[in-house]
Amino acid sequence: MSFLNFPARYLTVLFLSAVMITGCKEKKKIIKSPPGYNFGTGSRQKVDTKLKEISGLVWDTKHDEFLAHYDEKGVLFTLDKESKKIKREFKIAGKGDFEDIALFKGVPYMLESSGKLYKIARDGDSLRGEEIGGLDLTGTNDFEALYADSARNALILLCKNCDMDGKNTVSAFAYYPDSARFSREPVFQVDAEAVRQLAPNKTSKLQPSAAGIHPVLKKLFIISSAANLLVIADPATGKPEAAFELGKKMFPQPEGLTFKSGGWMFISNEGLQEGTILGFEYKPKK
Repeated sequence: MSFLNFPARYLTVLFLSAVMITGCKEKKKIIKSPPGYNFGTGSRQKVDTKLKEISGLVWDTKHDEFLAHYDEKGVLFTLDKESKKIKREFKIAGKGDFEDIALFKGVPYMLESSGKLYKIARDGDSLRGEEIGGLDLTGTNDFEALYADSARNALILLCKNCDMDGKNTVSAFAYYPDSARFSREPVFQVDAEAVRQLAPNKTSKLQPSAAGIHPVLKKLFIISSAANLLVIADPATGKPEAAFELGKKMFPQPEGLTFKSGGWMFISNEGLQEGTILGFEYKPKK
């Protein structure tokens, strides 16, 4: 039967069905990227299964390699700068809940969720850990983010969940390596309600899983796996300035963040089956 002889009512039904099918097509979600970055053009590399729960990542400029560690083991790994394959591994501490790693004046420090820090010393080609104590806070406290702040000449520990914080604050504490002391009071507090207002979608409270100061922008970048966010803030005051969604498909569980000097940003993801490291080139608008 030709379309010329096809009953008009059937042609109408076919036309409406086609329109409905077209209209029901899933719209492609566009996620806005931070200034100078494009989440759509990043590199993605799997890491060894020894690091599937990669919870801390930092770039070591002096030794031209990445340092990373596994969540539940006090083992530090050095990774090739290009392939991200494991080069060496070192036993730093016993079993624990290790959450982040940072470099202060070239010396690595590892953070345990309780707020305890381990200083990592180089002994020839080996690395060894030394427990240096932690924050003396009352109540239950949970930390996952550690970064170096050259302006304060300190390492900053960001609360994930601290008893002193309510629904609307995230406290930051300092450890001063040169004098080997911790701050007793927060050096700043992030306004979590302000972060919610800046977020592109409805989200839970900011719970930092990693952080770092951008080497070019000189802004504090905070990532939160629980809230699926990357937040940009003033490093002096913690005042939030912008928030960007970390899409679950690309960032299933972002737990590590680090930068190279030119602005390259690397975010590591823990995974049920495998861990990944995503790299994004910094290209500021001219």
